[in-house]
Amino acid sequence: MTWLAHTAGLYGREARAQILSSFRTPQFLIPSVSLPVMFYALFGVALAEHQPPHMAQWLLATYAVFAAIGPSIFGFGVYVATERETGIIALKRVSPMPQGAYLAAKLAASVAASALALTGIATVAASAGVSMPGWRWAAVLALGAASTAPFALIGMNVGLRLGSQGATAVANFLFLSFSVLGGLWIPLTVMPGWMTTVAWALPSYHLGQLSLMLAGMTPAHDVVAHVVLVLAVVVLAAAGAWQGWRRQGA
Repeated sequence: MTWLAHTAGLYGREARAQILSSFRTPQFLIPSVSLPVMFYALFGVALAEHQPPHMAQWLLATYAVFAAIGPSIFGFGVYVATERETGIIALKRVSPMPQGAYLAAKLAASVAASALALTGIATVAASAGVSMPGWRWAAVLALGAASTAPFALIGMNVGLRLGSQGATAVANFLFLSFSVLGGLWIPLTVMPGWMTTVAWALPSYHLGQLSLMLAGMTPAHDVVAHVVLVLAVVVLAAAGAWQGWRRQGA
């Protein structure tokens, strides 16, 4: 029990340090938290009179997933690459700290940033009159927070394999691809047909579809397929991240 408490304390202190570090880094915090809220306020609320009915509720569901992409892709991709180049990761690996504490702390920081963005989006949506049963609000926001995991694993693959400049370029590409081609900004029904085909290869599309179902905006269909494909991405990304992490000690 003492060992368990000691280990939990190490994980907790590292998570606290990573969260404070992230929140004290404006170039990470401002885009990660402000952009999803600002985009939702603009496209989901301010331009509502030029959009179909219930678009604010539709975008609430998709932006809940979008809010998880930035903190995850950039928090793990760019910042892990930077810390690897500066030797911080090497220092972490030779320290007495448990190996998983660094990664768990990074994930905690990404989830915390996503939670702030989700809170802002939900506040704007509620102020704009979006009304849903309480369980739907909880389900959509919970899925948004959980979406951090697959994108963080993808970002980690980038951060452990590329330098900071290369990671920044790839992170920006993935950020835009997941958002646009995943149908999170604009419904794919109004986009060219080939985009729907491409979307099936992206976790953002499947998470967005699940979120729309939870919000009651689309009927439940292909649920198993969406879940299985997201889990497949998680497994593949986790395997690649683990391999990349082990190479850091080689």
